[in-house]
Amino acid sequence: MPTKDYQIDLLKRLANPEYAAQYLKAAFDETLVDGNKAAFLLALKNVVEATGAMQTVANEAQISRQHLYRMLSEEGNPTLETLTSVLQAVGMTIDFKPSIPKQS
Repeated sequence: MPTKDYQIDLLKRLANPEYAAQYLKAAFDETLVDGNKAAFLLALKNVVEATGAMQTVANEAQISRQHLYRMLSEEGNPTLETLTSVLQAVGMTIDFKPSIPKQS
């Protein structure tokens, strides 16, 4: 029985903007809980790869391809400006909501 390559299958699913948004949200929510920023950056890297070539996304985000690769590495530490420009380049935005429902 043939096996599927997980990464190829994931990138196909991430080509769907709704799926990609939920994937990034889940990764970001986990980062807020455990502080593992590298996991969120890996999720963002997967979304970038699913939407097209790194060079294309870097151009749209107005950063160099090398900067994009560094930003998305385990040691990456993007500024808010760079993060939002990359998110915009892949058709995403940041959405905020209360983490704990307010009790009346």
